[in-house]
Amino acid sequence: MKAAYVLISLAAIALIGGGVWFFTRSEKVATCAELSMKPVVVAFGDSLVEGYGAGSGEDFVSVLSRDTGIPIQNLGRSGDTTATGLKRVKDVVALKPDIVIVLLGGNDALQRINVAETEQNLTEILRTIKNSGATPILVGVIGGFPSDPFAPVFKRIAEGERVVLIPNILSGLITNKSLMSDAIHPNAAGYTKVAERIRPELDKACTDFGG
Repeated sequence: MKAAYVLISLAAIALIGGGVWFFTRSEKVATCAELSMKPVVVAFGDSLVEGYGAGSGEDFVSVLSRDTGIPIQNLGRSGDTTATGLKRVKDVVALKPDIVIVLLGGNDALQRINVAETEQNLTEILRTIKNSGATPILVGVIGGFPSDPFAPVFKRIAEGERVVLIPNILSGLITNKSLMSDAIHPNAAGYTKVAERIRPELDKACTDFGG
C-alpha cells in the first residue's frame, strides 16, 4: 500500500509539474509587435497579395504591417501563376527574409492548369524558401466549385514540407458581397479579414524567430 501511495504521489507531482510547464509555455507567446528585433517578412504571391480590389494601404499586407509594427515587403503581382511565381522566387530569397507568406494558386485554377503542375511548382517554391533559411507560411485558396481539387493538394504539400498552412483563405468571404470587390478579390473590409486570419500564424513564426 505504501509503495502504491508513493507511486501515486509521484505521478501527481509529475502531472502538476507538467501542467505548470505547459501553462508557462502557453503564457510565453511573443507577438511580432513585442519583439525588439524585428524579422524580415515578405508576402509573395498574386493579386490577392498585391491587394487588387482595395485602395492604397488597404491590402492585407499593409494591414498586417500596421498591426504588427513590422515592415512587410509586398512582392505580390497580379496574374501570377505558380509557374511565374517559381521564376520570381529568387527575388524573394534575395531579400534574405526570415518569414515568407506564400499565396499562389488562384490563377492556376482560373487557367485550369494541371493540379499536379501546381503542386510541383508550389513545392519547389517552398523548398527554395526553406533552403534560404526562411520560414514559409503557406496560404491556401479554393480551386473550384462545388468540389475543391486544391484542398488535398495544399494539405499534402504542407505535411510533406512541414510548413504551416492556412487553408482556403477566402472561405466565407466569396459569398459575402460586402467583403468582395468582385467575384474573386476582396475589398478593404475583406482584406482586413484576410489579415486577421494570417496574423496568428505570423505571430507564431515571430515567436520562433524571437526564441
